[in-house]
Amino acid sequence: MAKATAPLMSMDASGQIGKALVFQKGGNVRQYVVPANPKTVSQMAVRNKLGDLQRSLKKLGTVLRAELKSGFGARWNSQIVGELMKNDAALLTSYTATFNSFTSQEKTDWDTADTSSPVALTAGVPLYACAKAIKAIALVAGVTVTLADPTNANSSTVGGQWTANS
Repeated sequence: MAKATAPLMSMDASGQIGKALVFQKGGNVRQYVVPANPKTVSQMAVRNKLGDLQRSLKKLGTVLRAELKSGFGARWNSQIVGELMKNDAALLTSYTATFNSFTSQEKTDWDTADTSSPVALTAGVPLYACAKAIKAIALVAGVTVTLADPTNANSSTVGGQWTANS
């Protein structure tokens, strides 16, 4: 059952109306779709990658989180994960290949900076990939974020900015 905070379609609503509409945060309305859950091996692999990226984004500190909400909008995290996973995860695959070219010590440094405990991705990749995606999206959108551009040698800088709370 949908919950309206004012007359329907004038303010905000959440929930669903029958099997027709679903109201979401921020005034978004979508068509109701019957959920499917086939649990195939490939679907579980994608879900695990999505989970790794989301766990990394949950580690964001208040400073960067506020910048992303302000610059990217209410669905900032979906925008970042969507960018990484679109076109059969082409961007994530590219960032992973770049990460794999790092030296062993650089990979270890990124792993240390990334406190998200990935399941499907190599340790350090979620932080590196999410940070690279944030910088790419910000550049295209003309949004300024204080996050340093991730490189092979600046994991501690990016990691510190990732979790900054002041």
